[in-house]
Formats: sequence, structure tokens, C-alpha cells
Amino acid sequence: MPTPTLLIADDDDDLVELLMIRCQSIGFRVDTANNAMTALGKVEETTPDVVLLDVEMPSGSGLSVAEMMSNHQDLKSIPVIMLTGLQTEDVVRRCHQLCAYYIPKCPQVWSRVEPLLHELFPDLEPANSTKDTMTILPPIELESPLPPKEKTKRASENSDLLDAVFAILAEPDTQETEAGIGSEGDEPEAQPWVLSIEDDDDVVAALRMRLDSVGIELVRACEGREGYRRAFMEAPTAILLDYELPNGNGDYVLRRLKESQATRDIPVITLTGRREGAIERQMRSLGTAAFLTKPFEWSELRRHLSDYLDIPETSHHVPVGAAG
Repeated sequence: MPTPTLLIADDDDDLVELLMIRCQSIGFRVDTANNAMTALGKVEETTPDVVLLDVEMPSGSGLSVAEMMSNHQDLKSIPVIMLTGLQTEDVVRRCHQLCAYYIPKCPQVWSRVEPLLHELFPDLEPANSTKDTMTILPPIELESPLPPKEKTKRASENSDLLDAVFAILAEPDTQETEAGIGSEGDEPEAQPWVLSIEDDDDVVAALRMRLDSVGIELVRACEGREGYRRAFMEAPTAILLDYELPNGNGDYVLRRLKESQATRDIPVITLTGRREGAIERQMRSLGTAAFLTKPFEWSELRRHLSDYLDIPETSHHVPVGAAG
């Protein structure tokens, strides 16, 4: 059988290296990502055979990645294994809702991951028939010190190095557990912001100038698929969407946004130089909140954005955007 591909997404480099060596030894081709955005991109671009995700990662949650996969026609059948130190009822419940396998980080983590991988892929062909993988793999030297939360001491040199480090990596942070993340009442209210999915630098510069003048942050994505990923992971207050884009036109992006439970309620305003009635009808049928053709007056865009953001009146009457 072809060598199956496994994607490991975790921001703990030591743990990723150890998992990668173990998974390669039993017959997987392994790819890695150290944040949620990269994981999303690799899942869409390479469609691995199985994905192993941490819950807490930079730029988003592994649970959000799993949710995106469950809503994608081509990705929902890929098995997802959630490997996390967050042993809460909410995490376990969401894993069950997403049909993802839940494995807590613990000293016996590999003894739980390996049988599951063999169950999912019974025809795995190990990289070497030797049972003791430590005899065929080079030793792993951890040159940098372990993170502060890992307070247990290194095992003796005669012990199994991999299992010892897994145990260290699984040591919970007692201070974080006791203190908690904080009650909902302590969390600052999120500031509204706008995502612009636009490949025209001049249009983005004009939009940013006008939104900055009224205290609204604008974040840009230059390509269609990049814009969808950012919207999924970061939940903007509103989206300004061009129609003609590299790596996914506006109709593709809008369809994806409205298909996903995480993004379907985000208002999308289409901004385009295309004036065909068929395109406007298509975008409105897909759920765009407004359809503006370039160049357009800032006052017109401000009026639509004011339905979702608190934007004061301004005196700008200069058209925004070119007709390209």
C-alpha cells in the first residue's frame, strides 16, 4: 500500500520531533505545522491521511481546525486525533461532536497513540522490522533547556529517552491549572475589526486610511483561500471581499464562509470592478450583505458597514478603488 501521510500540528517542537520519529518508525510519512493557520493550509493543500492536532496553538485552536475539516466536503473523512493537556469537559465534548479522537497528554501518550494509528491503518509497513525502535533510530539530543512548566527531572541515561521526555512534556502546569484562564467577566471586550480580502494594494491602502480615521482596524488577506482561513480562525466583525482573487475567487470564498457554522454569520460586503448583473445575482444568492462596484464612495461603504460597526459620520467623498 502507498505510504500514508500524517500531519502533526503542535507548537511544542520537542514533542513534535518525538512524535515524528515514532510515527515514521511505524510506517508514516510525516509533515508538521507549528500553528493553526499553517495546519489549515497544509490540510487543504496536501489532504493527509490522518491529522494529529494540539488544542492550544498560535493563531488559533486545533478544535477550530477540526471544525473546518468537518465542514469541508473533501476533508471531513480524514481522521483527526486531538492530543492535548486540556482535560476539560468542554474539550472532550467538542471532540465527540467533531468525531475526533481525544488523547490526553500523559506519560503513556505513545502507548495510546500507536494502537489507534494501527487500528486506523492496519496495513502499516514499519520502516524497519526491528521491534525495538530505539535500536534503529539515532538518539535525540535536546540541546535547548526544557520549558519552565516541565519540572520533572530527566530520566537516567539507561531509560527509554523518548518515553522519559513524553512524561516530562505531559507534566501539567499547576499554577495555570489553579489560576485558570479567568472568568468570562474578566476578559476584555474584543475590538471590532474588518478583514479585507483584496489583491489590489491601492484599494487596500485607501480602505485602511478611511477605517483608521474612524478607529477601525483593517487586516488584509491577498488571496481567496488565505482570506477564508483568516476569517475562520480569527472571526472578524465584517469582511470586505473582492471578486477576482488569486487562489479562490470571491464566489468560492463566500460559499465557503456561508457553509461553515463558524463564519456564516459574519457579514460580507462584495467590492469589485466587475459590473455584470450575473455576478451580482450570484453573490447575492450566496449571501453577500451588499454589492458595490469600484470605484465607490466611502460614504456608501460606511453606510453598509454601520449596520455592523459603530462608525461616525465623515466628510470623505473621494471614490475608493479603481475599476479594474
